[in-house]
Amino acid sequence: MNMLRKEDIATFNSQLPIFPTVSIIVPVYNAEKNVDTLITSLLNLDYPKELLEIILVDNNSNDRTKEVIRRYPVTLLEETRIQSSYAARNKGIKNAKHEILAFTDSDCMVTPQWVREGVTTLISKSADLAGGRVAFIYSKQKTAAELYDSITNLHTESSIERMNAATTANLLVKSFLFEHIGLFPDSVTSGGDIQWTSRAAKAGFILAHAPEAIVYHPTRRLKELLKKDFRVGTGLLGVFVNTKKPLPGIVFSLAKLFFPRRLSSLRKAARERGVIDADEKIFRLWCISYACNISRILGILSSVGSIYRKRNKIPSNLILKNNTLL
Repeated sequence: MNMLRKEDIATFNSQLPIFPTVSIIVPVYNAEKNVDTLITSLLNLDYPKELLEIILVDNNSNDRTKEVIRRYPVTLLEETRIQSSYAARNKGIKNAKHEILAFTDSDCMVTPQWVREGVTTLISKSADLAGGRVAFIYSKQKTAAELYDSITNLHTESSIERMNAATTANLLVKSFLFEHIGLFPDSVTSGGDIQWTSRAAKAGFILAHAPEAIVYHPTRRLKELLKKDFRVGTGLLGVFVNTKKPLPGIVFSLAKLFFPRRLSSLRKAARERGVIDADEKIFRLWCISYACNISRILGILSSVGSIYRKRNKIPSNLILKNNTLL
C-alpha cells in the first residue's frame, strides 16, 4: 500500500471542481426483477448528466439481467472469472473514468439528490470517502423479519462511529484512494467493503457520514435474512484479521453470537432507527435475532472448514455423506 502525504490529498481536494465527475458502479447478479427500478432512479439523479457515467457489472447472471440493462444508456461490463460482488466492483473501478466513484447495490433505489449530497459531504467535510444513509422499504405485510432487518442492518452512521467503516450499499470514494489502498478483496462474498473502508480509515483517510445521500433498500424476509447472515459469517474471520481486531475483542464478538440480543437492546435499536411498531413484535424479533446468530455461526464454521480443506489440499468435490468422503 502506497502512503499518501497530506499535501497530496490537499492538492487533489483543491483541484476538485464544484461539480466533480462521478462514476457510479453497481455489481449485478440475477437482478432482472430489480435492475429496472435501480437504473431508472440513477437516470433521474439531479446531478449534471454530462458529469456522470453509470457502470453496471454483471457477475455471471443466468437470467435476463443483461438483456434488461442493454435497454438503457448505461455501460455494461462483465466479470466472469471470479464469482464475487467485490470482483465485479473491481472490474468497474478499473474501467471508471471519473474523479469520484459512487457505489450502491442492484436491489437499491437511489434518491434524486443521492450523488449531489454525497459529493457535497466529501467537499464540505474535506473527506476522502463518505457513507450515505440506507432507508428501508417494507412489504405490505411488514413482517417481524423485515422489522428486524431494518433495525439491525445497514446502519451507516453506527458503522462509521463504531468501526470507522461503511458498506458499498451507499458509498462515495475519491478515485485516487484505490491507487493507494488497493482494490476490494475479491476472494470474499461478504464483508469486503467493511475491510476496505476500515483499511482506508486506518491509513489516515477521512470517512464521513452523508445523512442526506439516501438510497432505499427493500427489507428481507426471514429466509433471505438467514442466508444473508450465513454469508456474513463466512466473511467475519476475514474482517477480524484485516481490521486487526484484538484477540479479546474477537473472542467477545464470537461469544455474543451464542446468545440472542437483549430485549432492551432491540428496543433501543428500534428507537434509533425510527421503527415505531417494534414493541408489538418484540418476542418474534428476539427469536429472529437468535436464528440469525445461529446462521452466522454456521457461516463461520463453513469458512473455517473451507480454510482447513485448502490447507490440507482436500479436493473441493469431496463431500461428507453418512460419515464417508465421496
